[in-house]
Amino acid sequence: MSFEKKNWDVIIVGTGPSGACLAREIAKRHKKVLLLEKGQVDLSINIPRMLLNKEMMFIGNGKTLVRGIRTGGTSVLYYGTAYYPPAELFAKFGIDLSNDVEELKRELPLAPLKDELIGPAARKIRESALNLGYAWEKLDKFIDQDLCTPGNFPFDAQWNATRYVNDAVESGAVLLTCSEVTRVILNGIQAVGVEAIVQGEHRKLYASKIVLSAGGLGSAQILQASGINKAGEGFFCDPITIVQGLAEGFEAGHEIPMVAGEIFTKEGFVLTDLTLPKLVYQLFSLQALRPHRVWQHGKTMGIMIKVRDGIGGSIKRGRVHKVFSKSDKLKMQQGEGKAKEILLNAGAKKLYSTVWTSAHPGGSARIGEVVDSNLKSEYDNLYVCDCSVIPTEWGLPPTLTVLALAKRLAKYLLQ
Repeated sequence: MSFEKKNWDVIIVGTGPSGACLAREIAKRHKKVLLLEKGQVDLSINIPRMLLNKEMMFIGNGKTLVRGIRTGGTSVLYYGTAYYPPAELFAKFGIDLSNDVEELKRELPLAPLKDELIGPAARKIRESALNLGYAWEKLDKFIDQDLCTPGNFPFDAQWNATRYVNDAVESGAVLLTCSEVTRVILNGIQAVGVEAIVQGEHRKLYASKIVLSAGGLGSAQILQASGINKAGEGFFCDPITIVQGLAEGFEAGHEIPMVAGEIFTKEGFVLTDLTLPKLVYQLFSLQALRPHRVWQHGKTMGIMIKVRDGIGGSIKRGRVHKVFSKSDKLKMQQGEGKAKEILLNAGAKKLYSTVWTSAHPGGSARIGEVVDSNLKSEYDNLYVCDCSVIPTEWGLPPTLTVLALAKRLAKYLLQ
C-alpha cells in the first residue's frame, strides 16, 4: 500500500526528543504512526558527522543559530544536560508535568555525574566557584555513567532521541527520512494530512491526527504555510558565549562538559563549565579571531553563559531574524563578569569570550497564543509539541521539558 493511501493514526513531523518520544509512546499502543524527518538517518556518530548534520544560520548582526537536521534532531549535538520544567510557569496554563517527569526519570539515565568522572577543568572551576561563594551545583546528565571511566566518555553513553526513534520503529512506526513537510492539508476547520517532499517526490499523506515536532523554527514555518500567521511572531533562542582561559598544571579536553553550574534566575542567565570537543574548540577559536589558541585545547578551561533573551524577532517565509535587546546584552555582560571572576580565581589567564551563538530556539508557537494547554492548534486534529510551545522566554536546556510535554500529549491523544 502506498504511503499516500495508508490510513495513518498519527503523522509526526520531526524526530527530535518530543517527536521521538511521541512516536514511541503511541506506537507501543499498536497505533499506525508515520514519522517524517527532514534530515537523514545517519546513526553512525562522530564529531565530523555531527558538524555536517547541523544547520548554522545568521539571525542578525553577525549572530548565529544552530540546530540539528537529522534523525534525533539537536539532541545528537547537545551536551546531555537536564533542567527540570519550571512547575510555576506551566501551572499558569493548567499543566502539571510532574508525573511525566517521574516516568522519564525511571526510563532514562538521569543523575548528577559521579565525582570520579568530573574532569580536571570542571573540577577546578567548581572549586573556584564554591570558594567564591557561588551555589555551583552538579547538574543532572542524560548519561549512562557505567559506560564511562575517568577521561573516557564514549558517545554511546549519552542518551539522544535516536534511541526513542528506534524503539518506535521496533513497535511498528514507519520512519521516512529526507522528507520535508511544506504545509498541513485542511478540510474546513480540520487538519487531515500533510504535503511533503519525500525523498524528492511530492506526496500527500493523510492521518487522523497531525503533530508538528519540527522544532522552534520548523514548526512555526509549517504553521504559517498552513494559514496560522501568528506562529513565528517572536521567539527566544538562548544566546550563548564562552569565556575561555589558559591554565597550567592540568590536561583538559577529554572530559564531560556542563558538569555543574548555577542558575541566576533574577539576573536572567545560567553559568556552567564547558569544555568543548577539540574540533569545535578549534572552530570557535578561529571564529573569534584567535588562531594562536587553536593548538591550546588541553590547557583551556571555559565557562558558558546562556542568557534568557526576551521574546522578539520573527520567523517568516523561511527567514529567521532576531536583534537582541539592550537588556539581553546587559545580561550577557553580567554573566561574563562572573565567569571571568571564577576563571581568574581558578588560575586561568589570557581570557577571552567567543562570539555569540544560539541554540534550541523556541516560543514561536506559544501555549496560550498559538496552541492551548493540550497543545492543540486552532484546527481540529493538529497539535504542536516541541520547544516552540514554551510560553515565555526560557534560558534553559529544554530536553527534559519537551520530553515531558510529549509524554503528556501522548496520553491525551491515546484517550
